[in-house]
Amino acid sequence: MRQKSGKYSPLRGIRVPRKRRFEPVLATESGVKVRSQYEKRCADYLFRNKIEFQYEPIMLLGGRQFRPDFFLPEYNLFLEICGYGHMPFYRDHTAHKQPVYRERGLQSVFLDYEGKGSLETKIRTELERFGVKFLVA
Repeated sequence: MRQKSGKYSPLRGIRVPRKRRFEPVLATESGVKVRSQYEKRCADYLFRNKIEFQYEPIMLLGGRQFRPDFFLPEYNLFLEICGYGHMPFYRDHTAHKQPVYRERGLQSVFLDYEGKGSLETKIRTELERFGVKFLVA
């Protein structure tokens, strides 16, 4: 390490491992690991209804990397579970994503959920608007 302006920085060419802040650790019924209980419930509900999904696929839009919560390839539909609306940074991040998806003609559902009512019912109601077929309630 060398000192630079009163702070220490790594020497050039040395990679410092970056700590990932929030790794997916919750196992779902399908075996996919997710980051939150809401995402787990969503993944389990989609799996029980035999709806194929990809969890956090990486996509580049306008030179920036995005990781939507879920992508339903059969319906060409992105699903974002927005459960942290009380956190300003998260709310701003979500508000930035919506126009990016819309400007590029990507079908997306941003599901605001604060723990009130049935998450599964909300998922079903929103996704049925895009023609998604469900097997079980």
